[in-house]
Amino acid sequence: MTVTYKNFIYNAERGFIFAYVPKVACTNWKALLRYMAGHEDWLDNKFAHDKKKGGLHYLELDGPDNALLMRPDISKYAMVRNPYSRVLSAYLNKIECRLPVQPETENEDHFHNVVRDVDTYRRDVLDVARFPDITLEVFLRWLKGSDSWFVNDEHWAPQVTLLHLPEVKFDIVGRFENLSEDAPRILRAMGCEQDFPSQKDVNFAPTGAQSKVQRYFDVTCCTLVEELYAEDFVTLEYTPLEVNS
Repeated sequence: MTVTYKNFIYNAERGFIFAYVPKVACTNWKALLRYMAGHEDWLDNKFAHDKKKGGLHYLELDGPDNALLMRPDISKYAMVRNPYSRVLSAYLNKIECRLPVQPETENEDHFHNVVRDVDTYRRDVLDVARFPDITLEVFLRWLKGSDSWFVNDEHWAPQVTLLHLPEVKFDIVGRFENLSEDAPRILRAMGCEQDFPSQKDVNFAPTGAQSKVQRYFDVTCCTLVEELYAEDFVTLEYTPLEVNS
């Protein structure tokens, strides 16, 4: 199944491309990109993810825009995250907070449909006596075993896929785990004087996933993540987690 992700953002005036990865402070980064594009309402998070109204230039990499990635005069930046805490953050923010599964309603968001899809997989494929609820393990098993279109969502797509690695050569790839040092380093390279906004600044509550990894992950969940994100671990040089069995 071929999926085209539009997550490379081009700032022509400053001559750089930033490739965002969902669940890697992407709301904060999009806010800053809107600031650099001259939008006074840059901290308004309802525009941060709106590709039509946000005022950012998202590249169409399956067309002429792809040539921009090869130009040496255009700098390229990105930020990545440990696969364990990233997929846990996605689970907490998009799945767990929408439990228990709700009947379909008129004003629900996209991820309520995702939750129902995961639940259908749980009931049809897994042992419901063993998995009576949508736990992290159920979510990971769905990611690995389902042929649903929803498994391709950018919030849990592999980072090497989203960043077109190793084909695209980035000038700086920061790490979420080193945000306080790497974000200012990227901003300096962009020529941006604005400080990196906090979660409170962008009105987006953190999931606290990094501090919850040991609580949510057992050997089975670790193995599933290592299988799902094998290329991320190798290419981004993250170390597999050791947990008690």
